[in-house]
Amino acid sequence: MSVTADLDVCTRVAVEFATKLIHGKYAGAHLLLSSDARDDWPPSALREAYQDLVDWAGPAPDRIEVARTLRDWKYREDGDLGAVYLLLHGGETEGMTVTVSSEQDRPVVREIDWGRT
Repeated sequence: MSVTADLDVCTRVAVEFATKLIHGKYAGAHLLLSSDARDDWPPSALREAYQDLVDWAGPAPDRIEVARTLRDWKYREDGDLGAVYLLLHGGETEGMTVTVSSEQDRPVVREIDWGRT
C-alpha cells in the first residue's frame, strides 16, 4: 500500500471510530480496535474515557475535524499505518489521537490518546 493510501485508510478508520464515540455506539467503536486494545478498552471503558474527555466541554461534540495525520512519529511500531489527530467540536473543542495499525490485513485502532496535544 502507498503512503497516501495508508493515510487515507487511517483517516477513515479514525473518523469512523470517533463518530461511533460521539453517537454513543461504544460497542461499534470497540469492534474497530485491535485485539490487544479490545482487551484494554471494553465498551464501558470507552464510554467512561470519552465522557471524561468531553463532559466539561458543554454541549456534546457533534463535528469531527482531522487536524493532522502522521506517517512517521517517535512511538511508531511495526505494523502502524499512521496516527490521526482529531478535534471534536461541540461547546468547546477537545482532541484525541488515534493510532491505526494493520492486524490480519485489516486496519484497526491500536492506541487512543485522549485529550489535546
